[in-house]
Amino acid sequence: MDPIRKSILASRNSAADDNAFISDLNSIIKHRGVTVCQTIFQVLTSLELPIEKAAEYWRQVIKHREEMISALHRNVDLLPALCDFLSTSPDSFQKPKIVEESDFTRVIEGTTRDSLTFLFNRPYFDQIFAQHTSLAIRYNTDLSILFIDVDNFKDVNDTYGHQVGDVTLQNISQIIRQEKRDSDVAARYGGEEFVLLMPHTENIHAYVLAERIRARIEQMELDANGEPYKVTISGGLASFPANAQNPEDLLKKADSALYLAKGAGKNVISFYREEKRRYLRVKFHQAIRIKDLGFNNALSYHGTSKDICIGGILFENKDPLPIGARIQLSVPIKNDDPLLLIGTVVRVEAFNNHRYDIGMTISFKEMEKIANNEIAGFLKDTLEGE
Repeated sequence: MDPIRKSILASRNSAADDNAFISDLNSIIKHRGVTVCQTIFQVLTSLELPIEKAAEYWRQVIKHREEMISALHRNVDLLPALCDFLSTSPDSFQKPKIVEESDFTRVIEGTTRDSLTFLFNRPYFDQIFAQHTSLAIRYNTDLSILFIDVDNFKDVNDTYGHQVGDVTLQNISQIIRQEKRDSDVAARYGGEEFVLLMPHTENIHAYVLAERIRARIEQMELDANGEPYKVTISGGLASFPANAQNPEDLLKKADSALYLAKGAGKNVISFYREEKRRYLRVKFHQAIRIKDLGFNNALSYHGTSKDICIGGILFENKDPLPIGARIQLSVPIKNDDPLLLIGTVVRVEAFNNHRYDIGMTISFKEMEKIANNEIAGFLKDTLEGE
């Protein structure tokens, strides 16, 4: 679609009233030139006018509307004023073709809304995101963004079929619409991913809203041909100016926070946080035993730890493990007594044909408390011994 036409339709959908719509159109004309006037008449009517005539008519339409408002002592919308002007213009348009409001709405909805969920679509979100980030930067106001991903959505499609998957997405989008505030912008970002833009919202208040959405989706009861099933979501949250100073970084950091939520066991909302190396990390080379907890006949591996911190452990292994896999590590820390760590694989990197670096975070609160106490003691002893 022509970008000018797209801008006109998007403005018509987002403008608070016709005065704001006209102001937006005049701003587009100022930045892009009088050729915009030609497109305005193409969008709002079926008229194909020369550029110069379209520009002159646009000025006359605005003046005509103001005269109608003054004469009638009430507000007059743009389309009735436009129709009246064309019907009484010197060129005598006998039957000016004005777009029906329902047809016009369908055109707008088709360019800004996702057809399945009826949330805004990705192109429209990108445009609104750019506008809001510019305003936040200019006026130094808070702006938060939440990335949402449906956990294990492929399993829903594979088990119940894509029609059930579509209904699942529709139910999730309905909850997002119900919980978001009027000033928030919700969109389907792609596939099973959603995004929520929260203007004038700092990260703590954004988290409260995100957690409310997560909890409602977790509690939602769904049905697939008489068989009940449930879904959960993971969310990544980042805020301006706390986490980023430009739009590109804000999106990347919200996505990074979503990655952390997935790695923490899913069904959680994670704040963006800086690289985990802010935790005290020391080299730790020990033979470890790895057990995959994802199967009844769990596989066991032998690997070598590389470094360790309170937030997790990095180890080397000859076999790759899938991201998100839950594993148990038997790690000798004190007096050769093994410490059992249960966590989630969040990083897998191959560094030659037969070896992989695997990062694991501890995802269970009970296990994390025990492990953190033990690791903190180990780190303290290590540093004191240096």
